[in-house]
Amino acid sequence: MTTGAPNDPDTKAAELLLYVAQRTELDETAGSVKYNKILYFGELAHMRKVGQPITGVEYQKNPMGPTLRRMVPIVTQLLDSDSAVEVEREYYGRSQKRLIALRPPDLSAFSGEEIAAVDMMIQQLWGKSAKEISDISHDDLGWRAVEDGHTIPLSMAFINADGVVTEKMRQRAKQLVADLNP
Repeated sequence: MTTGAPNDPDTKAAELLLYVAQRTELDETAGSVKYNKILYFGELAHMRKVGQPITGVEYQKNPMGPTLRRMVPIVTQLLDSDSAVEVEREYYGRSQKRLIALRPPDLSAFSGEEIAAVDMMIQQLWGKSAKEISDISHDDLGWRAVEDGHTIPLSMAFINADGVVTEKMRQRAKQLVADLNP
């Protein structure tokens, strides 16, 4: 297990990332972009079903879609603990960073429903390129409601909009974030 308490958000995210890396090892399209989207959409699916996020980590808006705010320190934690290695390769003319799990993930802090939500996303995104899943993530209301670099409120999972984000909606989302992070 990585350092930190089992229910610490970074520790949970690290173990879940290790799980995703291990499960997508045979998906040649899997890399850091896909890992981020699987984790994000898994969190949203779990939020919709149970009302709680899986890990408690924050996701932020980036041009390629939602990403774990603390992805770099979480990956560093996995590398430093010899839980994984990172390999970089060229994939269709672009750099792709992949994690290779060196140990099984510790899933003791996760429920079956949490792992099922992530497994569902792995299955749905299997074989899709980074561009394809980035495009999919750009349809996400939470991603569209905030500015680049800002935290995406996972509570946006409960909002069912017709696909149009108005300035009023953007302002309301900003207010919700402000209310959640006083």
